[in-house]
Amino acid sequence: MKKFLHELLLYFWIPLIVALVSYISFQLNDVTLGLITLVASTAIYAIARLYFMYKKWWLLVLLMVVVLGSVGIYFLKAPAFTLTINEQKITSTTLNLSEGTITIMPAPQGNGEYTKNTVVTLSAEPASGYDWIGWSGTNNDNVNPTTVTMSDDKAVKANFEARYSLIINNQQVIGSVVSFTEGSVTVDPPPSNADGKYSRGTTVHLTVHANTGYDWQSWTGTDNDTANPTTVTMNSGKQITLAFSGRFGLTINGETVTNNVVILPEGSISVAPAPDADGTYANGTEVTLKANPSQGYGWQSWSGTSSDTSNPTAVTLSSDKHVMIHWEQRYMAIINSQPLLHSSISLTGGIVTVNPAPGSDGSYAKNAKVVFTATPAAGYRFDHWGGDTSGTTNSIIVTFSSDKSIAVVFVKTYNLVAVASPGQGGSISNGSGTFDEGTTITLTATPAVGYRFDHWEGNASGKTPSISMMMNADKAVVAVFIKTYTLTVTVNPAVGGSVSNTGGTYDAGSNVTLTATPALGYRFDRWEGAATGNATSVSVTMDTDKSVTAVFIKKYTLTVTINPAEGGSISTVNSTYDAGAEVTVTATPATGYVFDHWEGDVTSTDATITITMDSDRDITAVFIPSA
Repeated sequence: MKKFLHELLLYFWIPLIVALVSYISFQLNDVTLGLITLVASTAIYAIARLYFMYKKWWLLVLLMVVVLGSVGIYFLKAPAFTLTINEQKITSTTLNLSEGTITIMPAPQGNGEYTKNTVVTLSAEPASGYDWIGWSGTNNDNVNPTTVTMSDDKAVKANFEARYSLIINNQQVIGSVVSFTEGSVTVDPPPSNADGKYSRGTTVHLTVHANTGYDWQSWTGTDNDTANPTTVTMNSGKQITLAFSGRFGLTINGETVTNNVVILPEGSISVAPAPDADGTYANGTEVTLKANPSQGYGWQSWSGTSSDTSNPTAVTLSSDKHVMIHWEQRYMAIINSQPLLHSSISLTGGIVTVNPAPGSDGSYAKNAKVVFTATPAAGYRFDHWGGDTSGTTNSIIVTFSSDKSIAVVFVKTYNLVAVASPGQGGSISNGSGTFDEGTTITLTATPAVGYRFDHWEGNASGKTPSISMMMNADKAVVAVFIKTYTLTVTVNPAVGGSVSNTGGTYDAGSNVTLTATPALGYRFDRWEGAATGNATSVSVTMDTDKSVTAVFIKKYTLTVTINPAEGGSISTVNSTYDAGAEVTVTATPATGYVFDHWEGDVTSTDATITITMDSDRDITAVFIPSA
């Protein structure tokens, strides 16, 4: 046992001491506690060895004192914590960063640690071109200076951001105004620090004030380069370019444009927009010019505009502009009391197109030759020209030597659609077509072979094959034909009887009932052809041409007599039989009689005979008394 305990101390306790001391000294960074642990554990090991060697009780007491003392020192020792800022361990009162300097008060102990609950004050001083924006991991991340309470190891981050310059047309913004030859720019807010820089994210408002003779044109590099005022967001250094432009004048036929109308002898010109108060336009302004000819004149063309053959036209003021306007005498056309203003005019019943079209003033030059073409609208037809023109062709040529009043006549038409149902069922005379309003149309329905006309549908009604209708609207009529089939009924033999329906023509799908009635001396036997069975009445569905035969059978009467009446009996009594039937008759004598022979239509001495019924038969069974 002693040897075992000795080996336990040697191979377990010593490695345990080495591992524990290494962890405390190097992982927990507490060298003092590591030395204390080394001394205490070594003492425990030595006293334990002495006890096993000498077995002295006081060695156990000394061992307990060392153990309790070591534990007491550990728990009574004040804990210490480290402080890191921006991932750098604090060992002094100053931490220098590229963005600024951090002052730490108080500094940590010599081993770079703080005792528990030490309150450390941190002050951030940003470097030139940076701003402090906040802390992470302090007691109050939004104030500077701030504090950190060392209740455990602390990792703090000081957050800085860069500051940026604003340059307009190669001038750095220092104050609230930047001036140029063409004007000035108001800056709001101006840079807040003497370095003339802005914090990241600052929105700066820029307003241009152009000097006389200049216009602000645009920005380059702002948040909205086409607006004034505009803004610029300082998320980097900004280079802003400001463009100005000059102003220009406009003359028409030598008259300087000073407002929105220029008056000339032949008419006036509308100007939009009008020039500014100085009688000039900003560079690039597009001015719309519209010629308004006086009575008896028309606009002919421009010279010096962007489109000299258009009215209105436009002119872009990129320099001083000199425009000429040319007038001419012109004449108008009135069509059905409406002025012709464009290349076509819509009328009741159609449209009239012209080539060439009138000018923008709705007039033609003197002696202009114009082709007028009338095109009827759907539901109309062209009839003739009137007024200052005439003719029945839809195109005419008019020469303008004066104002023209032209009449065009369209006639209202309606469409008639006439169809047969079914299509193969028949035809309609004077069928589908287009007719003038008020025309009376006669329609006649003619059935095809195997059909019959039944009635009209749609915009017509009735069962007469011929109808008349007035065309006062688009109309559609349907002639309804019914498919028919022929039923042929025969009797076999012809004298054998009769059938209630002798046949004829019937509508497809109709049911025809036939009843067979036999003649005297015949009986009904069966149906043949399109009907079967032996019932005297049958129903035939007419879905095709059909032929039916009623078959009757001739009948004959057999009359049997007994002589004498009391002499015996006969197996077959008087009855009727089909022609050709074979009837067996047996005579049976009564007591005291014997059968002797047959008389009548059969002669025989046999008691049983067979008779073929090919006519009416009359026979007598003769009995005689027995000996």
